[in-house]
Amino acid sequence: MITKEQIPSTMQAVILEKPRTLTCREIPVWPVESYGDPDMVLIKVAACGVCGSDFRYYAGENPWAQHTLGRHMDNPPNIALGHEFAGEVVAVVSEKNAHLLGKRVAPICSKTCGMCPDCRAGRTELCPNTVHLGHGQGWGKQDFFPGAYAQYVPAWASSCYEIPSEVSYEEAAMMDILAVCVHVAHKGDIQPGRPILMMGAGPAGNGIAQSARHLGASKVIVTDMSDTALNLARSQGIDHVVDVRGKSTQELTEELANLSSGLGYGSVFDSIGTQDSLSIGLKVLGKAGTLVNMAVHDQSMPINFLSLGSERKITTSCNFATGDYPLALSWLESSRFGVKPWLTRIELRDIPRVFAEHEDQQTGTQPFKLVVKF
Repeated sequence: MITKEQIPSTMQAVILEKPRTLTCREIPVWPVESYGDPDMVLIKVAACGVCGSDFRYYAGENPWAQHTLGRHMDNPPNIALGHEFAGEVVAVVSEKNAHLLGKRVAPICSKTCGMCPDCRAGRTELCPNTVHLGHGQGWGKQDFFPGAYAQYVPAWASSCYEIPSEVSYEEAAMMDILAVCVHVAHKGDIQPGRPILMMGAGPAGNGIAQSARHLGASKVIVTDMSDTALNLARSQGIDHVVDVRGKSTQELTEELANLSSGLGYGSVFDSIGTQDSLSIGLKVLGKAGTLVNMAVHDQSMPINFLSLGSERKITTSCNFATGDYPLALSWLESSRFGVKPWLTRIELRDIPRVFAEHEDQQTGTQPFKLVVKF
């Protein structure tokens, strides 16, 4: 292995030992050379975002399997969570990647096999053989599964994207969720000149709303019940920001229908995933419109098939495709994505407490988007 600096033998990492058990502890630095992939590099983590899916892993779910495979899979013990990260390349396995040493990068957190039917058909986001950082997926048997809630993390040289000096590490750590937002927006078949509705204005919803504007939506309407999310959307110039608190399903449906000028939305994005949100979304979806369900879970919900008339359709979205990442990075570099107002910084040692408080709901206003600063 070729190194830029001396690599310690151990490091601090936050480990999900089992559901609802997170510990900040000293573990061995990832044995990058033993993974058997000459494309691997070692990143000194500078910033790592806290993703909503991390809270689901904490609770014992496996959202990667639910979205990608369409079924539940148990998680292995001892996962270092964290897949939204940026940092500096400090070691490479192969000499051909030595040019990356010292580079500031935002790596893609997964590697697909390239050989399965999905990969060969261009559906890389659905590869069942994905090796994924922060998820425990695809690594075989390990003492600790790599992720970026740690001082170091492995990555793949072929998917390390250099970031310019004017983009901070904290902003670059948002690249994973921004690529997801670009992919979701494309799955929604945004039609230039038609309005879109984003139900749920958290980080993903906010990023999808920003994406929709760049893809030609005539108006962007978002809904939420969080003051933090609503105020942030207003500050970013979203066309209409709707507070759903205190409104019946009928009242909310009528208000949203009126905001679409009565013609319905070309695209509806549902990050809530309840019977009510599905019902509202379908009622305001316009002819030939697409509803994207972003909250896949194991629950039966009835649908009146008449609501799918006039070539309306429902789909889901999973991960991001190969081309979504560079497009999202270009939008971040050109300030078409605004993520600085999202961020609340915490330290690595804060993570176990933050996750416990989040589940217990002991705190009042939740931060919009947490980022671990190293």
